[in-house]
Amino acid sequence: MLERLKPFLIIVLLFSVVFYIRAEASNIGGVPADAKKFYEDADGLPYFSEMDSYYNYRLTMNYLTKGIMGDTLVDGKPYDLHSYYPPGRPVDYPPLIVYVTSAAYRVLNFFGDFSLKEVAFWMGAFIGSLCVIPAYLFVRRITNDYGGFAAALIVGLVPTYVAHTYAGFFDTDMFNFVLPLFVFWFFTEGMLASSMRGKVGYALAAAVSILVFSAAWVGYIFYLAVLIVFVAAYLVISRYILGEKPEGEFEGKLDWLIHQRELFPLLILLIAGGVLIGVFGGFSSLAGAVGGLIGATQIQATAQTTAYPNVYVSVSELQVPEFITTGAGNIFLPGQNTIVGGVGGLLVFIIGVLGVGALVWKYRQPEVVVEESENRPRAGKKSKFMRKKRAAVASEEMRHRYLLYAVLMAVWLIMSGYAVTKGSRFIPTFAMPLGLSAGIFTGFLVEYLRVRFTTTSSLALIVFVAAVAMVMPFGVSVAVKLLAGVLAAGFIYSVKKPEIRAPFMMVLVVLAAVAPSVSGAHSITTSVAPGTDDGMWNSMQWVKKNTSRDTVVMSWWDFGHLFAVAADRPVTFDGGSQNTPRAYWIGKALTTSNETLSRGILTMLSTSGDLAYETLDNYTDDSGKTAEILTATLGLPREEARAVMTGRYGLSDTEADSVLRYSHPAKPKPFVLVLSSDMLGKAPWWTYFGTWDFKKKTGSRYGYYPSLASSKPQVVNNTTVIQTVNTMVDQNNVLGTIIEKKANTTNATIAVGNNMTVQKINPHKLTIIEGDLLVKNEVVDSDAQLSLIVIGSGNQYTTIIMNRELEDSVFTKLFLLGGFNQTSFKFLHQEPGVLLWTAA
Repeated sequence: MLERLKPFLIIVLLFSVVFYIRAEASNIGGVPADAKKFYEDADGLPYFSEMDSYYNYRLTMNYLTKGIMGDTLVDGKPYDLHSYYPPGRPVDYPPLIVYVTSAAYRVLNFFGDFSLKEVAFWMGAFIGSLCVIPAYLFVRRITNDYGGFAAALIVGLVPTYVAHTYAGFFDTDMFNFVLPLFVFWFFTEGMLASSMRGKVGYALAAAVSILVFSAAWVGYIFYLAVLIVFVAAYLVISRYILGEKPEGEFEGKLDWLIHQRELFPLLILLIAGGVLIGVFGGFSSLAGAVGGLIGATQIQATAQTTAYPNVYVSVSELQVPEFITTGAGNIFLPGQNTIVGGVGGLLVFIIGVLGVGALVWKYRQPEVVVEESENRPRAGKKSKFMRKKRAAVASEEMRHRYLLYAVLMAVWLIMSGYAVTKGSRFIPTFAMPLGLSAGIFTGFLVEYLRVRFTTTSSLALIVFVAAVAMVMPFGVSVAVKLLAGVLAAGFIYSVKKPEIRAPFMMVLVVLAAVAPSVSGAHSITTSVAPGTDDGMWNSMQWVKKNTSRDTVVMSWWDFGHLFAVAADRPVTFDGGSQNTPRAYWIGKALTTSNETLSRGILTMLSTSGDLAYETLDNYTDDSGKTAEILTATLGLPREEARAVMTGRYGLSDTEADSVLRYSHPAKPKPFVLVLSSDMLGKAPWWTYFGTWDFKKKTGSRYGYYPSLASSKPQVVNNTTVIQTVNTMVDQNNVLGTIIEKKANTTNATIAVGNNMTVQKINPHKLTIIEGDLLVKNEVVDSDAQLSLIVIGSGNQYTTIIMNRELEDSVFTKLFLLGGFNQTSFKFLHQEPGVLLWTAA
């Protein structure tokens, strides 16, 4: 009975471990204890960690209250009036996250009172943790429970996957491990099944898994491609390179096909999966998925066919990652910034690659079950976690299995490895097969060690190394590492029973293999900070209570999904619609020093959306010329703009009037411009898009460098001196400021240097604000490239260094200078780190 329950108990243990680690994120350990309430909502629940969660939350809320994911129906299909407004956009979105969360919400509320936000908060951690089930079963099939255990923890705790599936992260990524793993497990079981019923049953289960996965992520087609390439490669390698031939004679083509253990399950999967997806999702979705797979290879293009910049190049997870971090002390540790770190560290990467080699080695030297002599020295009885192999499958059948797994893992690793070259978001795709392969290697390794190393001294050496490796990723001292090794070795010497020593050694080796993954995942979830705070949420609540329902909320795209939920107002663009011309126009509205142009851009977008430049494109057939014409006219009154269009640019009266209908609307809709402190750090991107050169296909990056720390005031020769650090230039030099106060005068300079030498640089423009008074606003050095704003209250100073191109930008005027010396915008409301403006 216990033997039958063993897999279930192991799965429960695995799930509990990975879920507990993900649940740690609910404590928002990345926030100081005295500031945590600022990052929690009115019910004490932390805000979601990223903005896509709010989009998924809003769709789920719509589904529960309206029965559709959108705000309304257009031509019988759900339509979203909150996103990319005007005009809104169709809800063409994988619905599984909505269906599963809605079902969980209804079920849980049979037993208690749970808000939808609470259910959504925990859904990612729960679904993400389920991946240990197929990972364990998949690897256990070819190795043993030790290998399955290692694979489940390594896969379940992949750093780049955990970072998208902990508590408070409510996104479709939660399905991206558990569902493809079930597809591969069912498919391989179908290939290995001896009965027709088993082959068909497992293949159909794989088809259903593909159907479910297609409702979660359009990238499901990638895994079908992997299976197709795998079967083709396996057939070529096994039959034409190794010369293996299927046994038996066949009565006809159908009989031949049925007995093709590789082709038959694949054929069932493709036919059944295609029919199911076509029936439930539409056959056109299959073509769309294939097109999306091909299009993913072009994701690093810098410009679109419309000549507008590709916003995807600003998305961090679409940046091409480095292979490995520099510094010998960090290469073994998990992380999210490199490929090796993202899969779990160098150890996981190495044993993952070796897993394929181990399968090939097992194929070349197949295991044969023999009776062990009673007098033969051995490490101990075969562990209860080592599954017995019948002699009947010890030779050719096992060779077949080893080859099958070897080809599958090799193809999967190669294809997913290529995907990583298209952006760091695909690191988890690569980490999944690598983790499985690492588990396979670990399972073979512990079995090899059990059989080959039988003496007490050899076992002691193995457990010493394993114990040291096990504690190493947790940042303990050398003394603790040595103590762990000594205690482990001492246990081997003190315990004489082989049936205890061998499993102890094998468990330690497994724990050493999974330790980097556990450590990396735990460090991620214990340092989580929510993606927003009370300042932003309360600002949107103010918008909800104090503006009309047709008010459009405008800002950079990052917080668009949050705006739509918290303010219940439409937004210009968001994380689902950022790669559009609106990125250029919003960037220009923030970057330009022409405040009337900025107001004109925002009025155009909030009232007519894309119609002005789309209409003008029909006449110019040149997006660059269209942008030039609108830039020259959006800041002008309607009649002056008309004269410029017809006089300078040669548009006919009819053409000009058609454009002006949208660029200078007769009844502009109200808008709220949201400016927030996070936009300081994002300035290099919104300035890049806002300064886009349509001929050169590039833009200019400008930045703000706010003070990070300041020194205590020091009095030198009756002058109070305060220094601030604003950013690191390199490892040895910092960029900061030196503020000097003497009597009733205040001066400031930019400083570059280190503890030994400091070079003072006069700013291009120096702006000093003392309390509510502007005491200095003048050009100091016409040749300087940096400008400086100093905001003081008593002896407390905040300084912002910036590229001179931003010193008079609309963002600087409105956010940093509080609207000083401008008349185009009216202040509405302020919360910590957030200012709201509208057209004056």
